[in-house]
Amino acid sequence: MKLGGAKRRMAIAAAALCGAAIAAPPAQAGLLVDTVDSCSAPTSKPFAKFGDYADYKAVPGGSFEVGDAAWKLSRASIVSGNESYYVRKSSDRRSLKLTPLASATSPAVCVGIEHPTLRYFVRSSGLLPAMTVEVLAETELGAIVPVPIGAGLLGSNWRPSGKHLIIANLLPLLPDNYTPVAFRFRAVTGTWYIDDVYVDPMRRG
Repeated sequence: MKLGGAKRRMAIAAAALCGAAIAAPPAQAGLLVDTVDSCSAPTSKPFAKFGDYADYKAVPGGSFEVGDAAWKLSRASIVSGNESYYVRKSSDRRSLKLTPLASATSPAVCVGIEHPTLRYFVRSSGLLPAMTVEVLAETELGAIVPVPIGAGLLGSNWRPSGKHLIIANLLPLLPDNYTPVAFRFRAVTGTWYIDDVYVDPMRRG
């Protein structure tokens, strides 16, 4: 069966990551391992009203509220205006804004290595807006490798994203079959707003 261009690139990148992990010498702590918080975190069902009853945990700083963990921003900004469903708190008031060529990278988060997925709320504006989403995974050498996992969902109104499958099946770098990752959102064209970023950390049997 032939793969489309995007799927082919994702498969190649995932294979390269797996090969790097298998061929690497004993694990060496890198930036993501050094900075990730505890792998234990409370979960909720923020997408239940949309038919997704999976448990998710918040990506650090992913609500973009005052006092949250800081994301690394390049030409991006935190602005007034929360996603319209207020799935985290009714008092939330802010979101992330990405203009063309802007990017935002999350702090490290601990996920299970089998089938974790990423979801968030998004809206866009402009002529033919385009946005890419990457997972930044760490090899056992401590190198951080970006892997494309999806694209932004078009629409001028707030809506939940699709499920972005994190396909970088690295060997576990932390106990209990967990690995630290970060996420990077990059606007190619148009203006994008992101809010309430969650990851499904649960291992599937």
